[in-house]
Amino acid sequence: MPAPLRIKLNPPQEKTLAQLQKAISISDRNRNLTHLVKLNTQITKKKLLKVIFTGFLASLGISMALRPKPVLGAEQVSFSLPILGEFHVSVDSLELFAKEGKIANDLKLYTSRLDQHTLTQLRQALQKQFEVSPTTVYRMTTMPMGEKFLKDIGEVIYTHPERNGLYAIRSALILAAADSGSLNAIDVMRHFPTQEIQVNTKLIFSLIKETANFLSYNQTTVDAIASIANQEVFSQSHINFEQSPDLRQQGIYSVQKKTMTFEIKRLRQTQLGLSRAYSLDAEIYLPQDISQPTPLIVISHGFGSDPSHFDYLAEHLASHGYIVLIPEHIGSSSKYKEAFLRGELSVDVSPSEFYSRPQDVTHLLNAIEENSEFQGLINWQQVGILGHSFGGTTALLTSGATLNQARINQICQRNQPTLNTSMLLQCRASYLPPAEYNLKEPRIKAAVAVNPMTSSILGPEGIGKIDIPTMILAGSEDIITPFIEEQAHPFLWLTNKNKYLGVMVGGTHSSISDEKGIANLPTLLKGPRPDLGRSYLKALSLAFFEVYLRDRSNYQSYLTNAYSQTISNQELPLHLIKSLTPTELEQAYGNKPPTPPIPEPLVAISPRQEKNILAEIKRTKTLKVAMRSDAAPFGYIDGEQDVWTGYCADLADSLGKYLTKKLNLISEIEVIKLPSNLENRFELVQQEAVHLECGPNTIATDLKDISFSNPFFFSGSRLLVSNNNVAQVNLKKDLEEVAIGVLQNTTTAQFIQETYPQAEIIYFQEETGRSEGVKAATNGTIDAFFSDDILLRGELKQQNLVLENYQLVPKEPLTCNFYGLILPQEDLQWHNTVNIFIHEQAKQLQKKWLGQYFPQAVADLDYCLNKRKN
Repeated sequence: MPAPLRIKLNPPQEKTLAQLQKAISISDRNRNLTHLVKLNTQITKKKLLKVIFTGFLASLGISMALRPKPVLGAEQVSFSLPILGEFHVSVDSLELFAKEGKIANDLKLYTSRLDQHTLTQLRQALQKQFEVSPTTVYRMTTMPMGEKFLKDIGEVIYTHPERNGLYAIRSALILAAADSGSLNAIDVMRHFPTQEIQVNTKLIFSLIKETANFLSYNQTTVDAIASIANQEVFSQSHINFEQSPDLRQQGIYSVQKKTMTFEIKRLRQTQLGLSRAYSLDAEIYLPQDISQPTPLIVISHGFGSDPSHFDYLAEHLASHGYIVLIPEHIGSSSKYKEAFLRGELSVDVSPSEFYSRPQDVTHLLNAIEENSEFQGLINWQQVGILGHSFGGTTALLTSGATLNQARINQICQRNQPTLNTSMLLQCRASYLPPAEYNLKEPRIKAAVAVNPMTSSILGPEGIGKIDIPTMILAGSEDIITPFIEEQAHPFLWLTNKNKYLGVMVGGTHSSISDEKGIANLPTLLKGPRPDLGRSYLKALSLAFFEVYLRDRSNYQSYLTNAYSQTISNQELPLHLIKSLTPTELEQAYGNKPPTPPIPEPLVAISPRQEKNILAEIKRTKTLKVAMRSDAAPFGYIDGEQDVWTGYCADLADSLGKYLTKKLNLISEIEVIKLPSNLENRFELVQQEAVHLECGPNTIATDLKDISFSNPFFFSGSRLLVSNNNVAQVNLKKDLEEVAIGVLQNTTTAQFIQETYPQAEIIYFQEETGRSEGVKAATNGTIDAFFSDDILLRGELKQQNLVLENYQLVPKEPLTCNFYGLILPQEDLQWHNTVNIFIHEQAKQLQKKWLGQYFPQAVADLDYCLNKRKN
């Protein structure tokens, strides 16, 4: 058995309770934490202990329900508070409480301050057993999303103040699973591999603050929705549904189900790996004996799900005269998940899945429209979509919502622990290359999104672009895509006229799933009466599509809370509303909500702010940009016109126009372009000679006095080899005596030196280095030239060389390079302004200059982000 562990909370530095109260109030701009814990200068020792311990155990209970992870340590838990001293609880006492419900003396000091409901939740969290193999635990905790999750927790739980607790937590999980083939909180605590674990109380308080979203604010929001819904019921009391058809019942048509496969020639992540073509499977439900073209509905399943989980809904809609298609999103289906957990894949979910899923819908509609079997069967002016979870997001994207790369990058760069587990998946999109992802499917006329994730991946900027009728359905107790952040607030951001929000009180993320899909889920995730949830979805979705696809106004009465109350059951109450305002939420809460219903704008450039780079640009009306002249297509000399051109040249001009408008200047900003090279690119920014440097600069974190923008492009690196010299360059060997050219003082040079020390390395320098190196590789002076893929292709084009006469090897890139603009450090306003510009204004420039390189960049990105760890 491991030696006892000692957990020490790092309290704020204040030495008095009054100072502690002040620090918490200042750090919490919305004062929600102060409101939550009611901390004041007269606070007693007993009350403070209750605040700390209750919050600590509450986050333990919630987090264990989400995914088992250690919050306490081995034999004894010790935490200290200023003035109040140290306090201890043994793990043995926690185990006794978990198994028998008995409360030992050392635990009684704290449990006496908890209500019975909290005690029950704590015991359930400590009892919860997860049957899982150590291999699966290892796979899940080393995949990008799993590792990100543990790293976030490692900011709270660590073995040393300067060391993240990721590895200790992972070790405890794997060892506990290996010991018994399952996981529970006590076992994980006892398997920590260190002598001491420290807990960051600042982040604990932050988690306590966020807990308010799941507790008090969640409840008052549900109350506000119920109140609004009940007012609607009163105004609709004249409607009599007893004589109306029951939309939960099957329709009059018999249904034929068939499976079809369509071959799609497009780059996509699949369960076999990254493929340039893939098979798109779809379940198709056809109502029989239809005499005229009928509406079509696409159903998009969630992450780790599959089409069969929505058989019940497809059958129901088809029986009412709809053709229903359910594509299998091959890069995020249950088959894909199982292949990953078996170790057959190194990619948990590709960032490209965020645009591949909506494209699956478009490809499927194209294939069906071109298929002679369906000619005359479908009314293409009556197409709708319904999706659940990741599928709900997919439905919103195809309906006109846009990927909000600026917001997702900003949120995910904060690296703050959160109880919103959907952010693990949403943050994968922060790795997407900046681009104009036009995912709207114009044939879709109405959309239903069930438990979608929306808060950052779409945000108010993305959701506000939806202009078709939209219904959002949610469960108030959803801990996968939390109700407040992912559905209630986003409903406010919809600007279209016909919008609806349905809430199942007590419902979870799985309240509408079929029995097969939730068979192995714990009750906490399954929720009460999923059969009721399924019946609600069948009725509301049918009514919605009848009104907004078939234009049957007589079904409008079903889209009221009066009808919802008719079918609602007290075990899973249902409310439906058509309007909600931030003011109503604030009034119900009685204070400023802990999370603003309308988030702050991404960047607010104020012409009144006379400071730093923006102030300087406004004062001087001058923007200084450095750029390369040896790096096509980013910056180069056009040989035919003898002009300095490229992506960076256009970017500098466009940024000047953007700032002129944002800073409300009458005359246009003058853009001064200065030359940069490998040797001086960082120095120019460090010495404030320029406001930014643009070029193929690999983002790094260890450079002094500079930072980088969000990535604007990505490239792998390869060797350029002539066709008749490929056999000589065998990367499976040590490349002894193989002459490889490389630019001096670059990351690519460092890689070759460290990876192939026996190769004969030929260094090229100055601005002509890459040009000379490519010439040497193509005329046989050297065996190969090593550089970034896009730069090699750009230089070949500059020299009018035909790529088919050469090869870029190997197939998978040797290094991975995110490109960012070089910016001065510690000017957050300038940094954010440039990032917003890249996202909002530079997309056409990317398409113009970098579009032809985009397919290879996406392929390399998928490989580099998810390559198997050695």
